[in-house]
Amino acid sequence: MRGAVARPRLLALLRSARVVGVVAPAGYGKTTALAAHLPELGRACWLTLDADDADPQVFVAGLAVAVAGLPGGEAPGALLDAGASPRRVAARVADVLDAAGALLVLDEAQQLSGPLTGGVLHELLGGRVALLSRTPLTSPELTRLELTGDYVRVSAPDLAFTRDEFAELLAAHGVTAGDAEVRLAHAVTEGWPIAARFLAQAAAQGRVRLAALGNLDGGEPQLGTLFAYLAQEVLGPLDPGLRALLTRSSVFEELTPELLEGVLDEARAGTLLGALASGGTFLTRTGDTYRAHPLLRAHLRGLLAPGEGRGIAARGAAYFERTGRPRRALAAHLQAGNTGRAAELLAEYGGRWLDQGRVTLVERSLAPLPERDWTPALHALAGDALRLSSRYAEALEAYGRAGPLARALGEAQVALDTVQPDLAWEPLDTAEVLATGAQAARVQRMRAENYLNAGDPARALALHPDLALGARYALRSGRLQDALALSLDAARGEAGGARAAQNHREGLLLASFLHAVLGQPGEAARRAREGLAEGERLESRFVRSLALARLGHAEVTAGRGDEARAAYEASLALAQDVVPRLQVEPRLGLAYLDARAGLPGDAAGQEARALARAGGDRYVMGLTRLTAALGRLHGGDPAGALPGLRAAHEVFGTCGDAFGTAAAALALYAATGQEEDAPGAARALSAFPFLLARRSLLSPAPERAARAALLARLAAHTPDAAAGWLPVARALGYGRLPTPGEVPGVDVRVQVLGRVSVTRGGQAAREWGRARARDLLALLAVHEGGLAREAAQEALFPNADPQVGERNFRVTLHALGQVLEEGVTSGTFLERGDWLRLRPGPDLGIDLFGARAHLSAPPGTPGRAEALLALPAGLADSDLEAVRSEAQRYAALLPEALASEADHALHAARPDLAARLADRALTLDPAHEPAARALMRAHHARANPAAAARTYASLRAALAELGLTPLPETETLHRALAGQEW
Repeated sequence: MRGAVARPRLLALLRSARVVGVVAPAGYGKTTALAAHLPELGRACWLTLDADDADPQVFVAGLAVAVAGLPGGEAPGALLDAGASPRRVAARVADVLDAAGALLVLDEAQQLSGPLTGGVLHELLGGRVALLSRTPLTSPELTRLELTGDYVRVSAPDLAFTRDEFAELLAAHGVTAGDAEVRLAHAVTEGWPIAARFLAQAAAQGRVRLAALGNLDGGEPQLGTLFAYLAQEVLGPLDPGLRALLTRSSVFEELTPELLEGVLDEARAGTLLGALASGGTFLTRTGDTYRAHPLLRAHLRGLLAPGEGRGIAARGAAYFERTGRPRRALAAHLQAGNTGRAAELLAEYGGRWLDQGRVTLVERSLAPLPERDWTPALHALAGDALRLSSRYAEALEAYGRAGPLARALGEAQVALDTVQPDLAWEPLDTAEVLATGAQAARVQRMRAENYLNAGDPARALALHPDLALGARYALRSGRLQDALALSLDAARGEAGGARAAQNHREGLLLASFLHAVLGQPGEAARRAREGLAEGERLESRFVRSLALARLGHAEVTAGRGDEARAAYEASLALAQDVVPRLQVEPRLGLAYLDARAGLPGDAAGQEARALARAGGDRYVMGLTRLTAALGRLHGGDPAGALPGLRAAHEVFGTCGDAFGTAAAALALYAATGQEEDAPGAARALSAFPFLLARRSLLSPAPERAARAALLARLAAHTPDAAAGWLPVARALGYGRLPTPGEVPGVDVRVQVLGRVSVTRGGQAAREWGRARARDLLALLAVHEGGLAREAAQEALFPNADPQVGERNFRVTLHALGQVLEEGVTSGTFLERGDWLRLRPGPDLGIDLFGARAHLSAPPGTPGRAEALLALPAGLADSDLEAVRSEAQRYAALLPEALASEADHALHAARPDLAARLADRALTLDPAHEPAARALMRAHHARANPAAAARTYASLRAALAELGLTPLPETETLHRALAGQEW
């Protein structure tokens, strides 16, 4: 359907409890929300109430009609005709609903607020009920259900469209809207569903321009139809006195009893405001402050007589100035047309408001000022507001109209905010000449930051020693753990607070980068997403773009290349119209991915464009060279990586970044393998062992096995330094430092479940040479402790002449060794001699061994359920008796383990997981009664009795084919779930 938008967030709320109260004023889509999600909510009966339903007899008559179409639905009507009490009829209605597993929707439920219907409602609330109301619902029964978790309230903020949902709504109507237009339209409507849908439809038809919604007034012709709805649905039912109060107070964004008493001479203001807030209008209350919906205010302002609104606003401005509220006074002065006084307030308080993050307030307050009221100070203020909104070109234009010092400081600050040190030196020199006192100290601090941005931390620290206390200095000098602690400390004061965007200084985003560098992709992604949410809250394209780039780094570190590319491309798209420097991180990430994918031309192009936009920042130039070179190295082109690695090593050394220098040195050794590069690599590993211990954004190899081989080679080249690397070896899965001959450099995986195969680094191994080598591998896999050579020979060649059998077995064993141990010393993975055994370890994995561990683990062991679901149905086919015997054992154990895990999931109140587990068990063994019982219980817990009955019927059929019947406990459970006994 055109214009339909999926709202999983809202569906989750509607599903979150047995009884749901949906309470909101008119136009919030209460009915639409329920109706749209009925397919997901299951079978439902709908009853729309009116004033007559306050009579219990009328109410239950409507209920009887509503359930008449359900199985047994004629019973309530028959009871009603027989003269039964309303409560008894309601109880039978509840029985019918429960038997059918149906949801009862009571629309306009505010009609049931009287005392007469309480008993009827009590009977109904034992089942699944949705109550839709314009006014708050209160009853002891609902309070009790809320305490037990059986009742959840869905309110106007829940029903309101989020900004993302609003964007999807516009797109569904074929409306192409930019971020700014979506933000503005969402702010105007505050997500009110009827207004959002009206705007989407009107914009699609060309009747509304979203960009023109900034300054609403009651005469706005674009919104005439919507305002007519407000007049009818919200204002029409109001008492004339309340309507008059709402109209006159619409001048003000927030209302208090004191304001209305002081400005409108309304002695009963507190009582009247309380009545409006509780009456289902668009007036919301927070403490002693009330606030009307902006669209309602816009409509009401249009109803004021000419000049009346300006007069009320002028009195309000005086009241706000008298009570020390300059922000409210400013808004009132602007509405009163007193722009001169508004300009004075902006000049006095605007800087403080920007420090508090009130960028939109300052921008909107500056917009209506006529040219005659503008001063150089206000142009500087406008530049600051535009800069904090990441509108840098407009900010520079505004600074151009400010005084000389303010202009120089503004231009320098733009260069600092965008990390373009080359652009900062000239305005800093100008400001240094003009500044005195505190401003001179500010210039020195800015110059120090620019040295840090340029990759010269030593000169930065010489100018301003306090920079050593910051996270960015710690990062750029190689103190990663200190940088992480400082960035997390800064992040604690960021989320949700009133502030301006800090761009590259955002603590969350710096922490995300550090987590990726330290090899912690989960935390890196979490911080990046938190930073992205902050960027959306602050309406900062800069922060959002940078957050997406950091998310790309996290995905690279996690080994998810496709997700990383998507994040980098989204980051780059956002960065296009902000500032060139913002393109560097997504481009260096894309350079890495392209190089690793074997696209050298694309990678070189991305790297060149990133370097061209570095703006003189040597640190980020080194990071770009290193990342792109690592892409070539990880893509199998070590020779192509060498120039970039050497350049990165030199740049980081010049910058004084110990970590960047170390990462480049270790990667150089990985690329050359030369002993002459080993000492630098050894120092790097000793200083930053995580570069090999786990996958990091800047690790020399992404795969564990490749890092293990690098560790072994480096230890052999620098034995004196290797003594401290045992923790690295243990992190890679070894009990001691491995030797080069013990590590193949790739992960070797043996599969005997489903089919017999060997893979090396995810690729099929070499040709087997002998067909019986596969059989020998399967035989060794089922004997986890190994078996005698003679027994293995007899199993493979049972009827052969002893000498022939010995020769054939020797050739077969050699063929298997060639497949398993390519690149490692003989005996590393395959123990030979009189006793044969596979030797699993960090480099050799055997799927059957892992499966046995999951099968024997206790139910509820973390990860066991998903592991069992992923296990193949059985072992590979084989003519060997030992393999066939193990296959039978496995085939019996897997359904049993799935069924026991399903029981555990049921006890843990996870019926969906239980159903998946039990269903898988029955796929393997349709006659498995414990699994069938678990699946029946899971269907019952999910209110699906028909599915439970089908499960029982399928079980009976499967057992009948074996000449069996269900056990008594299965029959008892079936009768109980079918309602025959309980």
